[in-house]
Amino acid sequence: MQFDAAIFDLDGTLCDTIGDLHTSMNEMLRTLGLPEVGREVVVASINNGAREFVRGCLPDNLKHDEAALDRCLAVYKECYARHYLDTTYAFPDMKKLLSDLREAGLKLAVLSNKQDAMVKAIIFRIYGNSIFDENVVLGGNDFLPLKPNPAAAYYLAGVLRVRPDRTAFVGDSHVDIATAINAGMYPVGVSWGYRSEEVLKKAGARAICKTPDELRRVLLG
Repeated sequence: MQFDAAIFDLDGTLCDTIGDLHTSMNEMLRTLGLPEVGREVVVASINNGAREFVRGCLPDNLKHDEAALDRCLAVYKECYARHYLDTTYAFPDMKKLLSDLREAGLKLAVLSNKQDAMVKAIIFRIYGNSIFDENVVLGGNDFLPLKPNPAAAYYLAGVLRVRPDRTAFVGDSHVDIATAINAGMYPVGVSWGYRSEEVLKKAGARAICKTPDELRRVLLG
């Protein structure tokens, strides 16, 4: 299939962010006198935005206490603002892949459930200013719902001036695959992130790539 554009998830797709997420989560938990969590809990809790991420890492007796969650979320955001660029890095060969895709004429965008300002800061610090235009790097905000709602994916397709059915949506989670399907885009899973091939396949991924080279072949044909 020939594509005019590709929209990429951030965490687990373009960048390995788990170290900074884990550090920030445990700093919040320590600050509030709550038990720290292991990396596996952090990995299991991501993909649905900061609020649900924090909820997933709280003790069971607090998971449905919305007032307590509000406080924890506020402290977590302060912690993550201090640490979100400490150890986060681009997955190997992704910078070269994105440059090749852009050179081949593919239009590129980023869509994440992470807070918008941090998405932009991470992308432009790690990937520079020559791959993505600022108006197509989008995170969680007050005017569009989070993935898997397709509204933000439709919005980006509109900015890029491409049809959804000629757009690939690339991500490492079931949330990304659901977003692609909901938006009528081509769902591409990558297995180097935080979810297994089995999860991606079950979610409905049309292609699952183990390496950036495999992803290049899918996107460029």
